[in-house]
Amino acid sequence: ETATQSTGQAKPKMKFLLLALLLGSIFILTTLSTQTRYDNHKVVRANITREQIPIIEAFDCVDVWNDYLTVGLNDFCLNPEQIRLFESVGINFEVLIPDVQALIDEERRALASPTASFFDIYQRYASIVAYLNQLATTYNQIATFVPSIGTTIEGRPIPALLISSELGKNNTKKQNADKYTIFISGGQHAREWISPSTVLYIFTQLLEQYGVDTRITNIVNAFNYVLVPLVNPDGYEFSQTTTRLWRKNRRNNVGGTFGVDLNRNWDHQWGGTGSSKTPSSDTYCGTGPFSEPETKAVANFFMKTGSIVGAIDYHSYGQLILRPWGDTRTNPPNNDKLTELGTLMRSAILSAGGVAYTSQKSYDLYPTTGSADDWYYDNAAKIKLVYTFEVRDTGKNGFILPTSEIIPTGKENLAAFIVFAEYVKKQLDN
Repeated sequence: ETATQSTGQAKPKMKFLLLALLLGSIFILTTLSTQTRYDNHKVVRANITREQIPIIEAFDCVDVWNDYLTVGLNDFCLNPEQIRLFESVGINFEVLIPDVQALIDEERRALASPTASFFDIYQRYASIVAYLNQLATTYNQIATFVPSIGTTIEGRPIPALLISSELGKNNTKKQNADKYTIFISGGQHAREWISPSTVLYIFTQLLEQYGVDTRITNIVNAFNYVLVPLVNPDGYEFSQTTTRLWRKNRRNNVGGTFGVDLNRNWDHQWGGTGSSKTPSSDTYCGTGPFSEPETKAVANFFMKTGSIVGAIDYHSYGQLILRPWGDTRTNPPNNDKLTELGTLMRSAILSAGGVAYTSQKSYDLYPTTGSADDWYYDNAAKIKLVYTFEVRDTGKNGFILPTSEIIPTGKENLAAFIVFAEYVKKQLDN
């Protein structure tokens, strides 16, 4: 890594990193006895027919890892009884993860190991908040820490980080209020730990390499940036301490079930195909659009920010670059631009030594309603370049991505993000 000598700023101190890592791992040993175990669970991939969908829906709480049960390939996390049920009705499958608990145990050992870098492990909520604060302190000329844009159902603040230089395009002085904004979010789904790690890696590089790397300097000067790295702190913490594969937030629903799928709770075609009105479902959309304080807080901050011309919401897994819409086959007005940019970002990832991503329309994967990206598109200004990224991997580890993949995932998505910002700038300049 190259220090930002031209700006006279230093990287976050090792002392802070050690403190953050301590905060991130302090509960590991004390919570092991209370954690949900997945002994003898397997993750399988099956090619599901239309006739088999109601059969699977009749089974008790089958965990569909690709979010939405659909005709075609689906990934499932199955307990031993569910495996027997699949076999008994003739559903053939390929085993992707033969022992889910073994993978989780390996992950826990990695989290408990001594590390030297923030990105060596998946961090806890408190460590992420401290890290955002430290970034803003270290790079105070261009970064601002927002301790809370709103609070969660359990009262945790949702933090944000802002980046804004005093320079505009062509390195000329420009008031921040006159710039357009790029908005980035992550961590809507609790078990997708790689999502907040990836967006934090991208923004760390924007700060560290400002004034050093020409391309990064140019895109930082061109826009204001907003990062909300962890939209769902409650669910994220619950997945860290109690149930590793928890997806939703932690709302206490009527009937003793918990959680709303935040990425089905946005006010775009809310409650339609791809979501559920059943509170126990992993795609439960809540009682109404923005019923959840987390989505409402992010949406309010988005609207308050204004002049947002590009946005990306980060998830895992699948290695996908998804463009609107999720609820209809109809193309958005700027589909040609969205398609072109998706291809460019895919190429940038490969050129950076990354893995292969697929660029496609969201609906072609499976239909969704109430999702953040479609709402971002509805409410963005001017050129409306909006995506969902599903980062590593394609199913080998799924949501339990090894910590060794954090930095490679961050690097390849940084390459895509630079191309994204450059393309947005080019469209505005034309």
